[in-house]
Amino acid sequence: MNRTNSLSLADPFPQIATRNTALVRCSSYNPLEVRQALRRGIDLLGSLEQTIRPGDTVLLKPNLLTAKEPERAITTHPEIISAVGEMVLDCRGKIILGDSPGGQARDLPKYWDKTGMTGAAARLGIKPVSFEDAGIVSFPMPEGFVGISRIALEADVIINLPKLKTHQLTRLTGAVKNMFGTVPGFRKGEIHARAPQPLHFAQFLIAIYQQVIPALTIMDAIIAMEGNGPSSGHPRPLGALLFSQDALALDSLAAKLVGMEETRLPVFQAAEQVGLWDFNHNGLPVLGEDPLELAVTDFKMPDVHRLDRIPPFLLRSLKKLIWVRPKADPALCTSCARCVQNCPEDAMWFKKGIPQIDYHACIKCGCCDEFCPERAIYQEMSRLAKFFA
Repeated sequence: MNRTNSLSLADPFPQIATRNTALVRCSSYNPLEVRQALRRGIDLLGSLEQTIRPGDTVLLKPNLLTAKEPERAITTHPEIISAVGEMVLDCRGKIILGDSPGGQARDLPKYWDKTGMTGAAARLGIKPVSFEDAGIVSFPMPEGFVGISRIALEADVIINLPKLKTHQLTRLTGAVKNMFGTVPGFRKGEIHARAPQPLHFAQFLIAIYQQVIPALTIMDAIIAMEGNGPSSGHPRPLGALLFSQDALALDSLAAKLVGMEETRLPVFQAAEQVGLWDFNHNGLPVLGEDPLELAVTDFKMPDVHRLDRIPPFLLRSLKKLIWVRPKADPALCTSCARCVQNCPEDAMWFKKGIPQIDYHACIKCGCCDEFCPERAIYQEMSRLAKFFA
């Protein structure tokens, strides 16, 4: 049983801000620069040998959302995987590299190849593993149960390696959200269907995170993603790596770097509900670089973020006139069918090779946008929504 994963939902969780967070500059994915930045960040927190004992099974959990090249900034860069893996080997740990891409992934080797994970794994002398094939353990969640991969639950140590990106539903996807990948394949769609609203979905994220708490999180923010993330946005250089043993604290730092307010982010709202976060607590100082020196003021948010500016009472009363909804762009769509196959409400179908959407059934979860490999799904806005935005 994973030492860091032994907490149950009823167990006390470490209080917020009891663990340090570090911020280190890293301007490129040059192997030498990445390794120097990683070493500095880990040294600021302590020693990796304090976390990994000889013989420990160490799961490296990157973000491998879709089968796209690292340059698209959709996935964790493979150079991060290689460098962290080498450090694990130096501690005489046994590496497992795995993730479960979103949706119904039928060709996992393609994911490994496209994202650069095959090469990274080869350099470490291992092969990526499939969460789908290893079996699951079911846990009670806000409603019903959810299955989490045995690989994540049985590893001695988890090193969480997320990418800093925007997200249509949660606004920010980072350290906590990355642990959603321990839920295999199509089961993610079931959760989207059960929890279509941002806060409800975030409650699932927090509950899953409590079962697979990483020992260390290192966030790839060398090149982040802004705009309509997590897959249809655009690369945005930030030149940073973030480190912490507390994933929520790390996400808090990430939010500050890109100008997001914690109080408006569903993950922190859900964490506060169960006592894992306190909006009034300032936390410990950030080690390493001054966050103000790396923060940006013009980071582009998802299009749906504009609705957050509209007073809730007005949004409720004019919901038929103020809306943002997904739509397929015929000029970009390749009819790959990933959106149709992975819609949790079966609200999509093809007409003349272009996805159509039943907006009465659509729950606006963002899955079609998230799974589209060509940025062919965009967010259509009503005239009144554009006016308020």
